[in-house]
Amino acid sequence: MKKSNLFLSIILILCLNQCLVERQPIKPVERSVEKLQISIDPRMELLSTIQLLSNYPEISRNTSYSKEILNYFEPFSSQEAIIITDSLRQKYDFSFDAPVAFMLYLSQPPELEQQFAFSDYLLRRSGRGNNLEYYRKSIKQFAEISNFETFWNNKIPFYNQILDLTIADIGEIDLIKVLEDYFNETFESYHITISPSFIGGYAHNITDADGNTTIYGCLTTTDIKNEIEYMSRMRLCEFVWHEFGHSFVNPQTDKFSDRVNSLNKLFEPIKEEMSEMAYPVWYLCVNEHIIRAIVIRLYELHLDSQQSKTLLERELQQHFIYIEPLIEKLKDFEIQRDKNRVTFTKYYPELLNVLDGLQP
Repeated sequence: MKKSNLFLSIILILCLNQCLVERQPIKPVERSVEKLQISIDPRMELLSTIQLLSNYPEISRNTSYSKEILNYFEPFSSQEAIIITDSLRQKYDFSFDAPVAFMLYLSQPPELEQQFAFSDYLLRRSGRGNNLEYYRKSIKQFAEISNFETFWNNKIPFYNQILDLTIADIGEIDLIKVLEDYFNETFESYHITISPSFIGGYAHNITDADGNTTIYGCLTTTDIKNEIEYMSRMRLCEFVWHEFGHSFVNPQTDKFSDRVNSLNKLFEPIKEEMSEMAYPVWYLCVNEHIIRAIVIRLYELHLDSQQSKTLLERELQQHFIYIEPLIEKLKDFEIQRDKNRVTFTKYYPELLNVLDGLQP
């Protein structure tokens, strides 16, 4: 009898240990470049897998990696997560940055538990109600039924190759230090996730209950070497400085919204061109002008003057017609920052003065 009880106890312990092992979260494949974390994130690969199986258009289906995903997960293409992906996009235009941001609010698979309160932006983009919770549960179910973890584990060597090539191409430049030194301001942490099936890139901020803000950038690969895709130094510089730069600039535009709106006559000459680039209102146009002017200065200061000139020409061709006076004013900011330790937040009204002087 005692031997029987001992045997049963051993079986129960083994089963319990097996359950605990199975419930361990899938870990991202990641690297650190000083303050910047660069990773391949299981949440993003799970999302892109579901989007590939759906009718979602803003996803790349032509790469060998995407085709491998489609072949592997095709038997699960009728799962509820696929149906909800299409439904949310058709009914509420839940697309582009919104699904990507949504995944950042969840823990890693297999649990995919909500970690932070969803922003009002996400709730509005998803039609409010319980839509995001239904979507979360369906994605969790898809990951379990399709055995997503097995696919992920098999691709870890591939993900490591992507990061190795990306890190090697970055070289010695510290992208975040360059950014923080320029603004003379800082945030708690910065994360880049690379997903080979994405099209373009998106940035999102999440502030926790203690008020700490983490900046995320989720983007695709840009180059290929030895048949392995990776993110090139130039494209990563532009993305980090542009998209992460919004986290420094946008709050100031919001803070001075009344004054920004008083300058909206400047929007009329470029309204049509800006709207075509997804900047249909003036305050978005202001943010883009300032951000793009800053990136041009960073190129000039840390990369190459010819690349800076090329970037300026590109922005002028895209009708960012107020960018040159802003660039000249930023040169004054750089002097004030280095001489008097002025922050970008304190200097921001001076940039609005430049726009004010351009009004007819």
